[in-house]
Amino acid sequence: MSRTILGWILIATVSGGPMTAAGQQPATAPATASPHRALLNRYCVTCHNEKLRTADLLLDQANVETVAGEAAVWEKVVRKLRAGQMPPAGLPRPNKSTNDSFATYLETELDRAAEASPNPGRRASFHRLNRVEYANAIRDLVAVEIDGAALLPADDSGRGFDNLADLLVVSPLLMERYLSASGKISRLAIGDSSIDATSEIYRVPELAMQGARASEDLPFGSRGGIAVQHRFPLDGEYTLSVRLVRSGDGYIRGIRGAPHQLDAWLDGARIGQFQVGGVNVGPYRPR
Repeated sequence: MSRTILGWILIATVSGGPMTAAGQQPATAPATASPHRALLNRYCVTCHNEKLRTADLLLDQANVETVAGEAAVWEKVVRKLRAGQMPPAGLPRPNKSTNDSFATYLETELDRAAEASPNPGRRASFHRLNRVEYANAIRDLVAVEIDGAALLPADDSGRGFDNLADLLVVSPLLMERYLSASGKISRLAIGDSSIDATSEIYRVPELAMQGARASEDLPFGSRGGIAVQHRFPLDGEYTLSVRLVRSGDGYIRGIRGAPHQLDAWLDGARIGQFQVGGVNVGPYRPR
């Protein structure tokens, strides 16, 4: 009697279906592919698969249900879909509503993933302006030309560049130099009506050749002379005087008989023209 009962127990156990080693039911068969996966399989995977590797985009391997896991891939897909570049012209395409719906789904998932885990990219150190950029910014903002090398210390450089954020640190000493420079620049930009009258002398180097155009800032066809940049601190009347080099006997050096024209220019406009030589070629006699 006991053997009969045991036999029925074995039969009942076997008829319940196959068992795993752990005594559990095996996993059920995978569900039908999602509409998004079906769309990819129909229109995209034909080219973008592991075998062809078109544009190195493997959409047969990417999981469209977890967009956040491969955000870079799906960002590329969204750009192509919105631009109407995928699938390529001449190949079967989904209708516009299906295309827009899929693109919207990807964008929504990407936005949700970005909001949950923001990735601002490489976080470099504080990026300040280097000396050249600082001087250009001052010129554009307040129309004042400054010498950045005279106001600020040299910038550190790396890999041939002096505008890398990782190198452009701001030390306490550099901050003091910036504050000092800003004070000088503000005085130049605003002006100070209480300052005393001053004079400035600009000399032509004694060994400079004066037989041809001496500077790119001078007019074409000119010979000799000098071009300088001068900062006029305030609106007012300024006196400009020119002294020509004379030899030991008082004659103007380099002029023999024929008259010459001496021009004075300011901000690209001629403000005076004078004859030198000819009747005035005689020796200089102070009054």
